[in-house]
Amino acid sequence: MRVLFSTIGSRGDVQPVVALASHLKALGHQVRVCVPPDFREWIESLDIPVTPIGPEVRRFAASRPAATPPQKPLTAEQRRQMAEATVATQFEVLASAAQDCDVIVAATALQVAARSVAEKMGIAYVFAAYAPVVLPSQHHAPPLLPPLPGQAPPAANDNAGLWAQDAARFNDLFGAAVNARRASLGLAEIDDVRSHMLTDQPWFAADATLGPWPDVTDSRVFQTGAWILPDERPLSLDLETFLDRGDPPIYFGFGSTRAPEAAGPVMLNAARALGRQLVAGGGRFTC
Repeated sequence: MRVLFSTIGSRGDVQPVVALASHLKALGHQVRVCVPPDFREWIESLDIPVTPIGPEVRRFAASRPAATPPQKPLTAEQRRQMAEATVATQFEVLASAAQDCDVIVAATALQVAARSVAEKMGIAYVFAAYAPVVLPSQHHAPPLLPPLPGQAPPAANDNAGLWAQDAARFNDLFGAAVNARRASLGLAEIDDVRSHMLTDQPWFAADATLGPWPDVTDSRVFQTGAWILPDERPLSLDLETFLDRGDPPIYFGFGSTRAPEAAGPVMLNAARALGRQLVAGGGRFTC
């Protein structure tokens, strides 16, 4: 089997697909990944072919100050141009990277072109999420973003309304550009970019204990377990000493975002209440 893994994001988006790609490679399958260019050297050192896509995420992170001032909102024309450029890049790069592949595995929430590329090439397509919040459910809200101009926010605490707004955002940002590309390839128009991207049965790559899907009766979501890349490097002496002091610590991580100021005392008090040590990962940059 020949598999193309595609994701656009930071290390937290990239490493899980590298983990699964490495596992499949060890089983004798052919794998390649399509990721931001700053991960290329690391992944190629694992003997996995890389096709770069998008900007260098680490350079973007390093260029932003810790406290980024509010930015002037983009105009409708600027948003249209950025969406068109993003969609065009994805269609072109993924179509090239997926040559001779049997399946595209697209991970995380910006894979707006991957399924169309797979459809045109007549190959399988899978979407994978790492956290429940990426996938629609009545049990939780989507990542909250301010409404685009002309969009009214739904009723407070209304998950259905929030997910409807989320779908409208995808359509407003990418619908026209995706359908124009699909038309140029002889593919039918789609009316819901997000649902088309996620499919009717997305994969959910998270540990069933630490990150269970909120509805155990929901057969639409296939929970695979977490995709973890083994790391055999020895721990530092200081870290070994810290871990040997008592019970295993509680780890709080914030991915690619900085922890809110109010989170510090809450985490500390929670760990103290359980009589446990605390390890906190603050993230790489503020989104």
